[in-house]
Amino acid sequence: MGNCCSTAVPVDDKDNVRRKKSQRLANWSKTGVIALRRASLAELPAEVAQVPSPRVLDASLNQIERLPQSLPVSLQRLVLSSNRLSSLAGLEQLRNLKVLVLDGNRISHLPEWLGEMTKLETLSLGDNAVCELPASLGNLTRLRQLLVCHNKLRRLPEELGNCSALEELDVHHNALEELPASLGRLQRLKLLQLDSNQISELPPAVLRDCSALSTISLHDNPISAATLQSTDGYAAFEARRQLKVTKGLAGGVLLGPKNLEEPIERQVERGPPTP
Repeated sequence: MGNCCSTAVPVDDKDNVRRKKSQRLANWSKTGVIALRRASLAELPAEVAQVPSPRVLDASLNQIERLPQSLPVSLQRLVLSSNRLSSLAGLEQLRNLKVLVLDGNRISHLPEWLGEMTKLETLSLGDNAVCELPASLGNLTRLRQLLVCHNKLRRLPEELGNCSALEELDVHHNALEELPASLGRLQRLKLLQLDSNQISELPPAVLRDCSALSTISLHDNPISAATLQSTDGYAAFEARRQLKVTKGLAGGVLLGPKNLEEPIERQVERGPPTP
């Protein structure tokens, strides 16, 4: 007969925690992916530094306010969106990064050393409080996507024209009044997202010389369709847009507040929107 009073010793909670940490570390080491998304973290756990040569760290959707100085230098993709970071301190040594995602934090200043991350292909800083982009970003000649929407930018540095691989520039919902003419050097730029700024004209070089550019979005800006059409270089842009349309792809200058696919001709026919 069994004993009605069990004498088994319950597993110690600390042992459970240690085993879970050990298993987690083993999984990270095997895959090279440190997965800490939505883990209710106030800081990164110490065992992150113990992973041999990880490639990916995703710690988005936490409450992290600062980063350690010992992040693995092997990281190629770092996702820290939706945290409480106010600076990039702790990222200085990560020169192998290709993707850096910091959307939805509290960052107001970008250091000049950001331009030393010359392997970056995607830099995403949407929904922060950034007032200025460092001139050193011009050193990022592999950068394909620069996504800085919903910030407080009043200008873009001339040096962005040196980002020769840039294909997408998203600066919607900022306070830009103009664009640097140097952007006309971006021969691979395909998409220019400018909604909700204070732009009243575009540099002719952007329309004329960005030979891959076929989509510009200008919702909620003071620029008018008439002004845009009279800008030197518009005919060259429109020819590229029409070519893309005939191939069955989306493209065009987008000015209306409702239909993002509406070409500029429809805007001209309808006249300016009612205030």
